[in-house]
Amino acid sequence: MIIGIGGDIFEVSQMKKQMAKDGENLLDELFTKREQSYCRSKRYPERHLAARFAAKEAMFKALSTGKQPGYLWKDVEIENINGGKPSINLSGKTKILAKKLKVKKIFVTLSHSPRWAMAYVILES
Repeated sequence: MIIGIGGDIFEVSQMKKQMAKDGENLLDELFTKREQSYCRSKRYPERHLAARFAAKEAMFKALSTGKQPGYLWKDVEIENINGGKPSINLSGKTKILAKKLKVKKIFVTLSHSPRWAMAYVILES
């Protein structure tokens, strides 16, 4: 049964501006080292980072919490499996909340263009 749906769209230029302004501090606050490494290996890392940020926002929306104090952006990690298919790994308070809500499966899709990045998340019990 579907217990949550979240979506988000994020402007790639905003990620690029924030990266120029806040650099490593921003990346370390929002993304795990694995996420950073993956995105930096791409020709346009800001597009991949923006898509992952949209997925994190979508995940919090699907949990019906939005981003609350005590929940960390890095507790929602986006990785690629099976030939590039995105997957979400949870940790910390976010993982505890997902367990409480009886989340058994997380579906995620990402897309990006030079201007926009978007993500949708569906939670199933």
